[in-house]
Amino acid sequence: MRSPYLYLAIVLAAVLCAALVAVRLLNTRRPPERGVPIITSEASEGSKEDPLARARFQWFLLHDPATKEVPRDIGYAQLMFAKKLAKRSPAEGGALTTDWLARGPYNVGGRTRALAIDATNENVILAGGVSGGMWKSTDGGRSWRKTTAPDQLHSVSCIAQHRAPGKANVWYYGTGESYPKGGTAAHPTFSDAFYRGDGIYKSTDGGESWSLLPATVSGTPEAEDAFDYVFGLETFGEDGVLAATSNGLFRSTDGGATWERVLHFGEAYRSTEIAATPSGAFYAAIGGIGPENGVYFSPDGASWERISPPAWPDTCQRTAIGIAPSNDNIAYFFCYLSGLKTQLWKYERDGGWTNLTANLPWRGEMITYGGHMLIIKVKPDDENVLFLGTVGLYRSKDGGHSFEVIGAYSDFHVDQHAIAFLPSNPRVMFVGNDGGVFKTEDNLAEPTLDPRSGETHIAWQSLNNGYITTQFYSVAVDHQTHGDETILGGTQDNAFLFTRSSNPKEPWEVIFGGAMDGGFTAIADGGEYFYATQAGSFAVWRFDFPNGQLRWTNVTPSELSGGTLWMPPFLLDPHDQKVMYLPWRDQLWRNSDLTAIPYVFPPEPTMVNWERLEKVSGGQITALGMSQALPRRLYYATFSWSPGARLFRLDDPHEGQPEPVEITGSNFPYFPYCPSIGCIAVDPRDADKLLVVFPNYQVISIYASEDAGTSWTPVAGTLEENPDGSGSGPSVRWISILYVEDQPVYFAGTSVGLFSTVKLDGMNTVWVQEGAQTIGNVVVDMIDVRQADGFVAVGTHGNGVYTTYVTELPSAVRERGLIVQHPILYAAYPNPFNPTTTISFALPERAFVSLKIYDALGREAAVLVDEELPAGRYSRRWDGRGLTSGIYFCRLQAGAFVQTRKLLLLR
Repeated sequence: MRSPYLYLAIVLAAVLCAALVAVRLLNTRRPPERGVPIITSEASEGSKEDPLARARFQWFLLHDPATKEVPRDIGYAQLMFAKKLAKRSPAEGGALTTDWLARGPYNVGGRTRALAIDATNENVILAGGVSGGMWKSTDGGRSWRKTTAPDQLHSVSCIAQHRAPGKANVWYYGTGESYPKGGTAAHPTFSDAFYRGDGIYKSTDGGESWSLLPATVSGTPEAEDAFDYVFGLETFGEDGVLAATSNGLFRSTDGGATWERVLHFGEAYRSTEIAATPSGAFYAAIGGIGPENGVYFSPDGASWERISPPAWPDTCQRTAIGIAPSNDNIAYFFCYLSGLKTQLWKYERDGGWTNLTANLPWRGEMITYGGHMLIIKVKPDDENVLFLGTVGLYRSKDGGHSFEVIGAYSDFHVDQHAIAFLPSNPRVMFVGNDGGVFKTEDNLAEPTLDPRSGETHIAWQSLNNGYITTQFYSVAVDHQTHGDETILGGTQDNAFLFTRSSNPKEPWEVIFGGAMDGGFTAIADGGEYFYATQAGSFAVWRFDFPNGQLRWTNVTPSELSGGTLWMPPFLLDPHDQKVMYLPWRDQLWRNSDLTAIPYVFPPEPTMVNWERLEKVSGGQITALGMSQALPRRLYYATFSWSPGARLFRLDDPHEGQPEPVEITGSNFPYFPYCPSIGCIAVDPRDADKLLVVFPNYQVISIYASEDAGTSWTPVAGTLEENPDGSGSGPSVRWISILYVEDQPVYFAGTSVGLFSTVKLDGMNTVWVQEGAQTIGNVVVDMIDVRQADGFVAVGTHGNGVYTTYVTELPSAVRERGLIVQHPILYAAYPNPFNPTTTISFALPERAFVSLKIYDALGREAAVLVDEELPAGRYSRRWDGRGLTSGIYFCRLQAGAFVQTRKLLLLR
């Protein structure tokens, strides 16, 4: 049973976190430093100076360097490409396993922009995650199941049920999440969201299954790229549909089979909204910079009239529409201009316009992150009760003349996107936000003070049990403890979550909840957890649970200054996990003993055991990698606009001031808007072998070296459509290497799911999809593995975490990976060792084999093999008990072939 001090500590942590988040949201941040405007930021999701920090960072990782844009049709194109890739069963020589377990979080949802209640059965709720697919509940939100097929696009942005009698089984949902664009006022590509959609999906069975409308697919004559971002949908008549997109307003009269664009004013107007009145008329809002932005009215969705008031601003980049269902003549318009500026207008068809901006909280200076969190809804039975969703949820009971907070941090989530009302009782309200789906039984209740946070709000309950849409950026496991099921991860706007239970329905625990994006994470040998927050509130935290009590502190170097990557990496040294390597811009910091940093309250940055490696340079550091094998060597990647992505290695990085050696491949991709290295995977048994990952589209994604970076071979193979990396191949995000039966298995996380291979064969490498019917084509951002027992954890950006154990290779998979051109003596594992280690070798053909151990003086210490063997892969265990500590050598001779490797026995 947990100590009551644990709960006290958690409360204190939550209070501190709320304060930190409040500072992040409300304080003025220093703008990014000049010289690195694209990838450097002190903002989190964004700030008043930099509302698109996260989107810009994702652009940096994903853009096509040749065009400086994320390819416009990549959403559908990469899905179609993925369908062609191998996804056979283990028995057929394809995937390693089909035994993937969805681990949750069962209790924490992800960013939800689509939310609706079935008009014919209010127990049926449909909700969609922006990268987690469409989900359906038939019991009022107590349980959920995903209805998006595993191989379909998982981006959901909006939803609509058909309104015509007898058509309630017909639903539509749009795809693609976009931030408003400002035309030429800013880099237009940077405000593209990084999960591009592609089209509209339709269901004719009440949301049980979905099919993509062909006329809305990018590249088709009617669509071009018009349906990459769909902001809203409305239906009319027998088969009518209106779609508000980033390319204007489209109308269909045949159930989405064909479309015509009825409102569009060019590239400067990239935000469109649509709303229907009870009588079947429509309001549309066009957002952008210029005189055509504003409000439009149509009696039928075909002909439109601009009705904006003369005082409507020329810059209004997105406008949310709130129809008053109880009064067909009234509508409200909540407009985002720029920075923190918003406006609120009321329109009465028989009375004109009223500007209510002065009544808004902070007189309209509201945090919407560039219009990303912007919604207004009117209580269905009362035209004067309004609900505004931004960062926080606000209510007005007097038609917009005053507002109060009814939903903030405690038991809720601040970033609001969708609102729906129970048809039989409009006081019951459902909300979709960055924390999933929530419900209040009484949206008119008086707010109460929460003593834990000092906030006022009404009562909310989470409906996230089984709504597994959490977006993970990082995932970490305990690398040492055999059978341990602990998983720690950083998430989009849900901070850091962890579980120590193998039960997928067991709730995950939240560390530092609130509106915070969780970054890189790690679990140290001693059971201590580490995690780094994103740049806007950057800190590296350490926590553990001695005697069941939470203990935590800040271990960030106190001398850090200026901005850095929006999500900076860090690494615990696998040879000694008391040692941490932490990049900060173009600096690399090293802590020689994290355990010596004291636990203090309140936590604050420290310089205990921190030292900056003075010789490290070459640009902003984007990735780190290190092997468990000797020699002790750290690899790191850097980026600058010129000369672009570079790669270095540091031998013995744990001591002194090591000299970096540049190992940038001459065949790495290079463009003026350079791609970046997002991941370095080093072979756990051989420090000379490594892979680097370029996540950008339209470049070769994966390169491998077997000689510590002296030479490089592209090994993306079947993950690329064309040998030069062009085409519809996915973005590769992460590589992890797991040894199974002494065979290296390479796992690749991509924008269309998880893949693996057991044989690197240049651009002939065959990557096979794992979990095709479970993980599916959801984005995989990170993978972590444990060598001791084959535990694999996969962090998806939309459907939580999946795990499995891979302890043996199916025979067909093993044979596929055993093709070698010459005898190979693999690195022993573990090494250093005490008292035993495993030595493996492979033969391409039958040969007489001698495998012997010698000490440092050349004396024979053991004979492991001395016989003729057929082609294949072999392993022998050597027991060094009875021998003195020191260096030994393993010598393989197969025919004329001879190879020797060094071993280190430690007592």
